[in-house]
Amino acid sequence: MTPPAGAGTLHLTLVRHGATDWNGAGRWQGWTDTPLGTVGQEQAGRLAARLAGRPYDAAHSSDLARAVRTAELTLPGTPLTLDDRLRELNFGKYEGAGTDDVLHDPEYHDWQLDPWGRPAPGGGESMGAVAARLCAWAQELPDGRVIAFSHGAAIRALLCALFEWPTVPVPGYVLPFPYVLAHTSLTTLTRTGGRWTLVTYNDHAHLE
Repeated sequence: MTPPAGAGTLHLTLVRHGATDWNGAGRWQGWTDTPLGTVGQEQAGRLAARLAGRPYDAAHSSDLARAVRTAELTLPGTPLTLDDRLRELNFGKYEGAGTDDVLHDPEYHDWQLDPWGRPAPGGGESMGAVAARLCAWAQELPDGRVIAFSHGAAIRALLCALFEWPTVPVPGYVLPFPYVLAHTSLTTLTRTGGRWTLVTYNDHAHLE
């Protein structure tokens, strides 16, 4: 008897939410619950056309509105499991700020010495803490085909943890890695026997 597709393997598709007005303005959103913007809605529509007809056993999303709305537009009518572990990095006192706003803040410079290990000032999170909650979520997923809508820093933190990507501070950029991740891009992984494999990263052909 042929085993069903996905038996013994998790096929995980990670989607970064569509763009918001704050993204366009270069403002750090973190846990601030900004709505999906007009551009983001268009991006989600393009992703919906691309994914039409693809079956998923489960759909998960961050509980923040921009991720939830991206999921609703991409997979209309599909039940969503909301999980706050899929949230973006909490930027603490820098929620709503941009790089130019904090360049002369000594606390920002201290944080940037080790953003993986140090939490953002003002009650924020470290990248390592974000990776830990994303890893805990991912390890709990059963085998099958799962799609999840999350955020740029959160997805990259998970990948850094799973694949031991280097996390070196980048001058002028708040996150400690140079890996670009487009809005509504698809990053796909598999997990077989506890071993993770990266299949695709930052696939955003539907936007081109």
